[in-house]
Amino acid sequence: MRLGLLLAAVLLLPPAVQGANICVLNYDVLDRFWDPVRQESVDCSYWVEQMLADQGHSVEAFDEVLPPDISGYDAVFLLMGWYRC
Repeated sequence: MRLGLLLAAVLLLPPAVQGANICVLNYDVLDRFWDPVRQESVDCSYWVEQMLADQGHSVEAFDEVLPPDISGYDAVFLLMGWYRC
């Protein structure tokens, strides 16, 4: 029974979230790295935003602070960056 429910969720969930409105929070704006594909420095959220947009999702990115109301988003990605001493 549980396996059937899990299998149904795995098969039915991806089509249900197509075209979702997604919020991406890039908490650590100082966390940048060299991207050999783009030949420039990018932040942590760059490829996450690109991947989501390429899949047909609407992506809105924020730096360091979430908007006061996130109820309009279907998913929220919190990219926390690297721990620095």
